[in-house]
Amino acid sequence: MRLFIALEPTPRFRNALRELQEHLQAAGIGGRYADPAGLHMTLAYIGEWSESISQLLPVVEEPFPIHLTHTGIFHKAGVLWAGVNPEEPLNQLSARVRKNLDEAGIPYDGQSFKAHITLIRKPSLPFEDILKGIKTPPASMTVRSVCLYRSDRTERGMAYTVIARR
Repeated sequence: MRLFIALEPTPRFRNALRELQEHLQAAGIGGRYADPAGLHMTLAYIGEWSESISQLLPVVEEPFPIHLTHTGIFHKAGVLWAGVNPEEPLNQLSARVRKNLDEAGIPYDGQSFKAHITLIRKPSLPFEDILKGIKTPPASMTVRSVCLYRSDRTERGMAYTVIARR
């Protein structure tokens, strides 16, 4: 099964992300919009792995807040995303996740961590000027746990399921 370790947005945070997607769509930005039910922030993408790894999820000993603050674009990947602040606690959490995977000998993608939540894949162009006029809805959440997700390809795109939480 295809696995990754990520943060699951709270319902209120997810609603703000959905609202942001609606603003983007109303502004005329096309593309493959991520299903709001599956929005997440990936800390490490593992890919195909058949063994249980839930014991490798780090415990969030000191919960910390994050705030939805802006949008951005990964041009090479063709992804329009939502960003959060502060990023440093997330960088540290991602580093702990990756250290646990390294110590267990579990391979994961080697891309550097960038705190973001994918909103649209392959957004229609041009959208940079449109983004300047889009207001990011205010939203905050407290990070209290880390989740192990499974991803499955369906007729409607990728479906993401939390299979463990710590």
